[in-house]
Amino acid sequence: MITLVFILQLLGFLCLMLAMNKHVKQAGNSRLLTQVLRVLPSPPFTQLVGWMLLIASSCLALTRIEIISIAIVWWCCTLSAALLTVALYFSSLCDT
Repeated sequence: MITLVFILQLLGFLCLMLAMNKHVKQAGNSRLLTQVLRVLPSPPFTQLVGWMLLIASSCLALTRIEIISIAIVWWCCTLSAALLTVALYFSSLCDT
């Protein structure tokens, strides 16, 4: 379940970042992200998908862990790990 929540958060952040023009220019340096950009629809829809993925990850975390306060802390920890992963990937694209 930790992996599923992390993957949902990672995909949500990726959709939100690719909906912004600044990050789309950086994504042009990556073959993988240029293929993803061809598949993604308009930026407002991509933002909606990103927010829905983040909400789905929080709902999954809150329903699977019995203690709500531990679930929120755990979700925030995986959220920061997903954000760090996406930020490191985009910063590596800037260096090339």
